[in-house]
Amino acid sequence: MTIANKYIQQCKSLFPVYGKLERTFLNRLKVQVNEHLDLFPDISYNELVKQFGSPREVVMEYYDNIEDDYLLSKIDLAKKLKSFYFLLQFYF
Repeated sequence: MTIANKYIQQCKSLFPVYGKLERTFLNRLKVQVNEHLDLFPDISYNELVKQFGSPREVVMEYYDNIEDDYLLSKIDLAKKLKSFYFLLQFYF
């Protein structure tokens, strides 16, 4: 696994919900990380984190800039889907 993939995977794993906007954000972040790695091919993972921030910081900054209504609707949808899956398991 490359440094870029490791960094993006760690960011992705921290999203509580993952939809179209999150996917777009991560794709743009991946492009930026890869461009940075093209300029500095010998960079270490720790140096990459210093440049872009820890995966946790990146996700927290994303949610600081996202609309509250979008986040609440995604969380509500995830909650409803979990309840639905639980009921399906209960009946089958």
